[in-house]
Amino acid sequence: MQCQEKLINAKKIPRWFVKLILRQTANNPNTQKIFLAVLEPMTPQEWCLIWMPIIHPGVELPQEGERNPCGYMKACLATLSALTGYHERTVEGWFYGKPYHYSVEILLRCFHLIFTLQQYLE
Repeated sequence: MQCQEKLINAKKIPRWFVKLILRQTANNPNTQKIFLAVLEPMTPQEWCLIWMPIIHPGVELPQEGERNPCGYMKACLATLSALTGYHERTVEGWFYGKPYHYSVEILLRCFHLIFTLQQYLE
């Protein structure tokens, strides 16, 4: 139990959310594992690499060590801006090392899981 709390605290998850998860999953460790998987952060770069080919099929993915293809960054910025509610310039800073609130990574993981479930159900 203490080990899990240390893991949760290392991810900078709000205390109220940790308490909710621990309370709701106290009787079922498998459910607790699922919630902890949801809270595994996902960077904007990771999210874009997975979902840009699906959301914007005409946009080419970047290759390792090369410049981003034409239109890739614009599609990422527009999509992430729409999902998170942040301005496109703010989102652009995330790709160049500017800090962002830790909840952004949790939000992107949640969108990833929702979109994955949606594809599975179709």
